[in-house]
Amino acid sequence: MSFLIPLVHRGDSASSKDNVLWNEGKVYVMDNHRLALWCWFQKIDKTKRYNLIHIDAHPDMSESALKYFKHDLFAMSLQEYREAWQSDINMPLFRWDNYIEVFLRKYPELVGKTVSATHHLGSSKELSEEIRAYDLVKYLGGVFSGSMYVNELPWIVNLDLDYFFSAAPEKLELFSEEFVESVAAAIKLGMESGMVEVLTISLSPECCGSWEKAEKMLSKFGVSFN
Repeated sequence: MSFLIPLVHRGDSASSKDNVLWNEGKVYVMDNHRLALWCWFQKIDKTKRYNLIHIDAHPDMSESALKYFKHDLFAMSLQEYREAWQSDINMPLFRWDNYIEVFLRKYPELVGKTVSATHHLGSSKELSEEIRAYDLVKYLGGVFSGSMYVNELPWIVNLDLDYFFSAAPEKLELFSEEFVESVAAAIKLGMESGMVEVLTISLSPECCGSWEKAEKMLSKFGVSFN
């Protein structure tokens, strides 16, 4: 395992600040989901197509980067990706809410089935299918066990830990231990079977209530920075 961005300070992440990027095999963990797109392109093959499932309290599907995207993600270094800039608003080009549309619209030849599980918070914009929370364990377990056939394409799993917390100021955990463990077990099954090509996990500490809460949730997916 390795830190591509060492965790020096557990600071604010906001829309575009990166405090950490950790990698082990097919798994990447970051505090800000904006780096997910770069991570996918470290693992995917430009001659293949991939299903995408986005599990998040937010859709992350702003189109704000599309007009300014002039890059080749297969050739971009992490530094180049992080430093790509949108000068008209004086902000990084890739932010926590706009990276998915770059993948879908600029690389359609790579895209298979797209699935979202987002509670419909903040937006009605979905990918091709929305999975309700009460069906998520069944869906993931069915797909990654092979009992539910979707297609033969590998999967990109994009998980934001804020999915498991309320949007209220208290940031309460929404689900039981058993539910979270079942989601983690289903994703692990997909990793072990080879059906998951890459898993990107965002801590989103501000949206989970704190770094402590986010890292505690992360540990349920078998990852710890300690």
